[in-house]
Amino acid sequence: MKVKRLALLTTTLVMLGAGIVYAGSPWGDYQGFTKVKVQINNEGVSTSDVPAFMIDGRVVLPLREMTDSLGTIVRWDDESKTAYLYKPNVHMFVAKDIAKDDSPKTPFGKVSKGNKLDFVVAAQVDSLTTPIQSFRIDLVSPAGSVIRSTNAVVLQESKDSFWYSWPLENVTFDSLGKYKVQFKIKLDDAHDYSVVSEKTIISE
Repeated sequence: MKVKRLALLTTTLVMLGAGIVYAGSPWGDYQGFTKVKVQINNEGVSTSDVPAFMIDGRVVLPLREMTDSLGTIVRWDDESKTAYLYKPNVHMFVAKDIAKDDSPKTPFGKVSKGNKLDFVVAAQVDSLTTPIQSFRIDLVSPAGSVIRSTNAVVLQESKDSFWYSWPLENVTFDSLGKYKVQFKIKLDDAHDYSVVSEKTIISE
C-alpha cells in the first residue's frame, strides 16, 4: 500500500522541539494560507509539494517529513484513514571494541582526517511495538554517500527488543566533517527504509 501524504494538525510545537516562524515571515503562502518554516535542533525540515502552513491560528505539518525528521515510522491505513506512528528506542554505541556483556570499550566520537580504524557499532533496540520486515545500518560520509552498510538484516521472528553488533574493518575517514551512522527500519515491501536513530563521528 502506498503511503499517502498526510498533514498533522498541532497547536504546540514545543513538544516536538521545533521552532516556528509565524505569519509575516518571508516564506510566502500556500493556497491562500501563510507558510511557516519548521526547524528541529536548528536544522530546517525540508518539504516537497506540501509545506507547513497556518490555518485558524494553528500550524498544519506534513506528517511524512516530520516523522522522517524525528526518527519515527509511519504506517497509513487507507481504509480506516488512520496514521499509525511508531517510535522505537534505538541506542547506538561506536567503540573500538565491545565487552562480553555488550558494553562498549573505548567509545569514540572524533577522529583525525585520514585515520584508518577498525571499530564496532552496537545497537540496542527496545519498545519496537510493530512487526518489521528488516533493518540496516549505514555509515554515511559527510558528502551523503553510503560508504559501508550491513545491507538488509531480516528478523526471523517478531521482537520488541534486541541487540545487534556490526564490526567494521579498515574504515578510512578521508574527508573532513560529520560521518553518520544511521539505523534504518523497513516495515514491509510497501515502505522504504526510515532512519530511526543516528550517531555522528566527527572527522577533523
